[in-house]
Amino acid sequence: MKVIKYIFSSLLLTATVADAQNIMTSSPYSMFGIGEIVTGLYGSNSAMGGVSTGMRNSWLINMENPAGLSGLDSCRLFAEASAFAKGESYKSKSGSSNAFSGNISAFTLAGRIMPRWYMAAGLTPYSSVGYYFQSTQPLEGSPGSYYTSTFEGYGGLSKVYLSNAFMLSSYLSIGVNLNYIFGNIKSTENQGSMTVENKMYTNAFYADFGIQYHRNLARDKSITIGAVYGYKQRLKMDNSIIITNGNVETEQNEKSSSQHLPQYMGIGGSLIYQKWTYALDYKFQQYSSLSSGDSRVTFKDAHEVRAGVCYFPNGYSSSSYWKRMSYKAGINVSTPYMNISGQSGLSWRASIGMGLPVLNGHFNTAIFHERTQLKNNTFQKDVTGITVTYTLSELLYKMKL
Repeated sequence: MKVIKYIFSSLLLTATVADAQNIMTSSPYSMFGIGEIVTGLYGSNSAMGGVSTGMRNSWLINMENPAGLSGLDSCRLFAEASAFAKGESYKSKSGSSNAFSGNISAFTLAGRIMPRWYMAAGLTPYSSVGYYFQSTQPLEGSPGSYYTSTFEGYGGLSKVYLSNAFMLSSYLSIGVNLNYIFGNIKSTENQGSMTVENKMYTNAFYADFGIQYHRNLARDKSITIGAVYGYKQRLKMDNSIIITNGNVETEQNEKSSSQHLPQYMGIGGSLIYQKWTYALDYKFQQYSSLSSGDSRVTFKDAHEVRAGVCYFPNGYSSSSYWKRMSYKAGINVSTPYMNISGQSGLSWRASIGMGLPVLNGHFNTAIFHERTQLKNNTFQKDVTGITVTYTLSELLYKMKL
């Protein structure tokens, strides 16, 4: 009966996430390319800087390196949901703005299918578009007269995935994510009684891969080394334009355009020693394959380093509640994947959080602050927020896997 409830809940949450993806961000620069890439807003390791490539444990649903699923407790079925809330601040030479957003950010079901085969299925956002601003310009041919244009955009891409992990031996696991990318992006420009609405739709199948080597070095010491890879995937963007002038509406289909999901590769590792876990990741992402559609904005390849630490007293169920909690912290540093007016910069994110055992599951929360700053005060973004992830499990006493 509980399994049925999990599946029913997953359907409800899937519908909610897909319908509400347009409020994942309020960035004015999400209007370029396929929107702002969504990272760090889901998962129980958000407080550890998002480390994932070399991470595995009996409660960790590792979506970024599917090989890590083989570390899950083989006698449990897992359901996991994440949500976030964040305040955003943007500054540039032309002005500043502030916004607040929040939403459900991911949902996953995971468990062992049969000996040496683990599987997970779920939904997460891939990118998000959300912006609103106005521009006042002089009216040509009429000195002293001006007109105001309003620009608005929303939507984004979502990812439905089916992850598989296979234990080749007690030390080595491989994994693959089979993904379906889909979504709509809408942008509108309004000038008085005239409105021009652009619609873009895309869908594509895509796969990425992972591998992990895990070894126990002693009773209280173990090490995991992992790697991930995702290939460059073309996205065909179907475009249409709706022009509304007063009460007259005209729709026309435009020529299809192309974008790409960037190729990426990464390596990472973790060390568990007594009550401490230390992890480090490096990731390269080839964002230069994206096109902005604006000569002032270009995409470039990005490098990212993530580091995280976790302290887990690992008390027994009869121990005090504080000894059964985990305490986490992390940081990541990267080069921004977007250049504005030829200016590059640096991004960093710091986070702290904890994991709490509650209601036959684990509740993980993280508080984070991130900043992206380009040179010469071209652009600065500050984001402060919180993420929560609840992982629920059911022991499968009567099911033989």
